[in-house]
Amino acid sequence: MKVGRKHNNMALVSMAVRVRLDAFKKVKESMAKMLSALKKQQADEYAKWEECKKEIDETEDEIKEATETGNDLAEKRQDLVNTLAELKASSDQLKSEVAEMEVELKKAGEARKAENLLFQTSISDQRATVTILNMALDKLKAFYNKPSLVQTEAAQPGAPETEDYDKSAGSGGVMQLIAKIITDAETEAQELAMGETDAQAAYADLVRDTTNSIETASKAIATKEKESAAAKSEKSETEESQLANKGEIEKLQKLLQGTHASCDFLIKFFDVRQKARSEEMDAIGEATAILSGANFK
Repeated sequence: MKVGRKHNNMALVSMAVRVRLDAFKKVKESMAKMLSALKKQQADEYAKWEECKKEIDETEDEIKEATETGNDLAEKRQDLVNTLAELKASSDQLKSEVAEMEVELKKAGEARKAENLLFQTSISDQRATVTILNMALDKLKAFYNKPSLVQTEAAQPGAPETEDYDKSAGSGGVMQLIAKIITDAETEAQELAMGETDAQAAYADLVRDTTNSIETASKAIATKEKESAAAKSEKSETEESQLANKGEIEKLQKLLQGTHASCDFLIKFFDVRQKARSEEMDAIGEATAILSGANFK
């Protein structure tokens, strides 16, 4: 009765009342069952305490690991975003350069066409000039190289003496001038032809070099577009992994909250409860010993 009141154990108080009616054997058997139950509670509580600590530690470790994974995924996604931005900027720059080269190539083609037209006109004029001057020169040569009528008649037997008709003294200078103009025109025509050849060659080089540059840039654009497509796919997969990671962290946090809800009280008062139950078990043991004839004076 004293022990029961001390520990506020109504079972012991009730048992003390039954002592007057029951034999000690039954009382001791009942106390033994109580002691066995207390020992089981003590062991179960200890096991639960160990399990709670283990679950909390494991869940916290999993949350920490998942959080680190989430940080890695976020960093990876940002890297992919930066990569996509760089690829786009580079691709846009290449496309702009290709567009500019195509425009310049078109302008060069139009300029070459205009230059060739001018060349055709100029060379035609020079050739026409040479042809006309040659015709004039031939006429003059035919005239001045032919003996004069007066000279012919004077040479005939019995013809009266007469003064020779002198052809124009400046005829030689005129023909020389015409010949010089012809030479200059032919030289100019040759220079025009050489200039046209050089211009056409330079234009061909420009077309070849520009076309090669456009092809190289186009291949680079295609490569960057392929890289961009791969980066976009990887970014999409990373974002899906982020969503899954977020869901996993939320699930673990809920699990941790549930574990704390069921374990915090036990963990907080574990030592107190273990000590109190141990004292109760000791008291029951002492009471049993008294009923068995032991003297604790």
